[in-house]
Amino acid sequence: MARTLERISLLFPVWVSIFVGLALIEPSIFTWFSGILIPLGLAGIMLSMGLTLLPADFRRVLSFPLPVLLGVLFQYTIMPVLGYSIGLMLDMEPPLRAGLVLVASCPGGTASNVVAFL
Repeated sequence: MARTLERISLLFPVWVSIFVGLALIEPSIFTWFSGILIPLGLAGIMLSMGLTLLPADFRRVLSFPLPVLLGVLFQYTIMPVLGYSIGLMLDMEPPLRAGLVLVASCPGGTASNVVAFL
């Protein structure tokens, strides 16, 4: 069973490509997943990812906090500055530029956590 699950995980790019193709060809297959299902789905994914953490993972972060601290520092300094700079280069209106700075300040999405885990 574990071997089968590993094969399925290794084929993740193939599954994504198949479902993207289906969504492009026949979007109505996926339109049922809307409204309240979106935040519930994201919550389920985030809970599932959190349940994979072990106490050793937290001990490792506490033992080597520098990478985590650097990640937080960069996320809330370099990323907003890059967002602002890109907004300036693209000559965006101030409200759009502010939105770009906010989006740049947000950590990576739920899907990136799942893909990194796989």
